Amino acid sequence: MKYNYDFNNRSKQKKSRIVFITIMLIIAVVVSSFFFRNSQIFVIKAASNVITAPFKFIGDSISGTFSSVSMYFGNITEVNSDNIKLKNEVNGLQLQLLESKAILDENDSLKKLLDINTTFQHFKLKSGKIIVREHDNFSQTFIINVGLKDGVKLNQPVIHKEGLVGYISSVSNNTSNVTTILDPRTSVSVTISTINEPAVLKGNLELKSNNNLKLEYIPIDAEISIGDMLYSSGLGSMFPSSLPVGKVTKVVNNKNDSDRYAIAEPCVNIRSISEVSVIIE
Repeated sequence: MKYNYDFNNRSKQKKSRIVFITIMLIIAVVVSSFFFRNSQIFVIKAASNVITAPFKFIGDSISGTFSSVSMYFGNITEVNSDNIKLKNEVNGLQLQLLESKAILDENDSLKKLLDINTTFQHFKLKSGKIIVREHDNFSQTFIINVGLKDGVKLNQPVIHKEGLVGYISSVSNNTSNVTTILDPRTSVSVTISTINEPAVLKGNLELKSNNNLKLEYIPIDAEISIGDMLYSSGLGSMFPSSLPVGKVTKVVNNKNDSDRYAIAEPCVNIRSISEVSVIIE
């Protein structure tokens, strides 16, 4: 029987054992060094510190890295928390601003209504706010938030502190429709202030877009001028006398004096008002 002896395999096994033993010795030395780092014997302590220094450096580096990462994510959490707090504070301030604006608007509205009531204190008035504007190519109306339950009735005059606005053209229990003097269906008997002469002020389809009215039936011999004030004459049963209605801005003379007319602008800027009062008595 023949035996083949594998020297190469034996050599590899021997080297493996040497490497294993060496590694175990190194591990044993390192572990021992950690135990003897605080030894009272200077030589042993110094040798242990030298051996463990690289491992301590690696450990400190890893610990520092994890600490930095932890701090980074901790800072992100803190920043996100601060952002949420700031957003909540901003939302709170915006709400306070809206509430303050609402209070200021309400105060301004009450002041305007008080001004109307003070100007026309000789009338019994019911104040209201415009809640809907309904104007098209022909009509010029709006809806107010007072109605039958407030004593409002059909054909009652509607005023602002500067003068006449229109009249109640329809009414329900809680709201009323106001047809303004700009509406082409409306006409007001007026007196020309400087000459105390009567005329008729009408809404006009072509003029209403420019917030203007047409003054007709001017007496032939009346001397009318730009700037003349127009007041309600009290003729008819709808509008009381002496309400400011408009002011003459242009006089148009035709060949036939009976056809002359004037352009007037209302005393009240009807398109911009938000509060009115109804003369209920």
